Amino acid sequence: MTNWTQEYMKDAIRDEIALAVVHPKWNRRYTAPASPTLETDLCPPARRGGNLLSAGGQRLAFSTQPKAPPRWRRNWKAAGELSTELGLSVRHDQEEGTVSAGTGSRRRDITESYADHPTKDAATWTAIVRAAIQVCTEARESH
Repeated sequence: MTNWTQEYMKDAIRDEIALAVVHPKWNRRYTAPASPTLETDLCPPARRGGNLLSAGGQRLAFSTQPKAPPRWRRNWKAAGELSTELGLSVRHDQEEGTVSAGTGSRRRDITESYADHPTKDAATWTAIVRAAIQVCTEARESH
């Protein structure tokens, strides 16, 4: 079992950024926080444009900042909601020490070994997120 190293956290963040780009609800690029942890959010993209003149000639600035996407690879709530939203099935094979996620065609499932992750939960979140990236990418390419 690996530890929650900075390299592991960076890998988790890379997957979350990749999903944010292809997910139809988020569909934007985010940047990684300088020192990612289980609790840090992805950094929203830089704001563009953003002010108008009011009737009185004063500048009105927009303060709407895109919110950060869920921590899909770092907590159960986000991974579970993602799994439900995309209709992903998750299967654990205790004998093999693996978890697989996908849309039902086992041949195309994403499989992660528990030994490659700090916890079984982390392996499960990874399988869900990587399956979601696959599903969202295929949906984008078919449109």
